[in-house]
Amino acid sequence: MASYLLMLHGTPWSNQSVLSACQFAQAAIDSGHNVPAIFLYQDAVLNAVNTLDIPSEELNGQSHLLQLSNKHNIKLLLCVTAAEKRGLSVGNISPEFTISGLAEFAELTTQADKVIQFK
Repeated sequence: MASYLLMLHGTPWSNQSVLSACQFAQAAIDSGHNVPAIFLYQDAVLNAVNTLDIPSEELNGQSHLLQLSNKHNIKLLLCVTAAEKRGLSVGNISPEFTISGLAEFAELTTQADKVIQFK
């Protein structure tokens, strides 16, 4: 059984990368592998905004991330620097997301067999 750490760069509404990351994580879990966390970096931190209002006909990456996290207890970690640059703080993100740093990401990489980026 392998452990995969995912790093996501895409926005919640305009990028296939969020959906691809979620589909990869689900397939890995279905195959018996472990996905302990998804680290959201750059514009991906916008997936955590608690006031997102994405029309139903558009891709909603946030909903896919939340479903995956709730179903499989996957940590959703936001890069603190990327979040601050985009005006995000604990007060305006969904509670399922945790603000974190690159130090925690680096620690998680030492525990993972593979790190996979989705841009």
